[in-house]
Amino acid sequence: MAGMDVLCSDKTGTLTLNKLTVDKEMIEVFAKGVGKDLVVLMAARASRMENQDAIDCAIVSMLADPKEARAGIKEVHFLPFNPTDKRTALTYIDGAGNMHRVSKGAPEQILNLAQNKAEI
Repeated sequence: MAGMDVLCSDKTGTLTLNKLTVDKEMIEVFAKGVGKDLVVLMAARASRMENQDAIDCAIVSMLADPKEARAGIKEVHFLPFNPTDKRTALTYIDGAGNMHRVSKGAPEQILNLAQNKAEI
């Protein structure tokens, strides 16, 4: 929230329960062949598994089992959030031996990672 200029709230949820939640129904997926479950899994993979902040906890708690976030993959490198990069990232190898990188963070930082950012 360090880069936030305005916070609009209806005074429920975080302000009264001190807990963030993510509404899966509000997730919009624009890529063909990609479902909400995959988006949640990738976001969970880009989250810390230990010493979670409120955002990581909210995302990982969307999985049936938090262990799903690292199941079947080998973690190569995790980049924790920092105020300079304004994002997290996980580089991992899947069960087929393919290397992947997932990231979550400030929209402008994630957009800069996109190969097709001019189209977005």
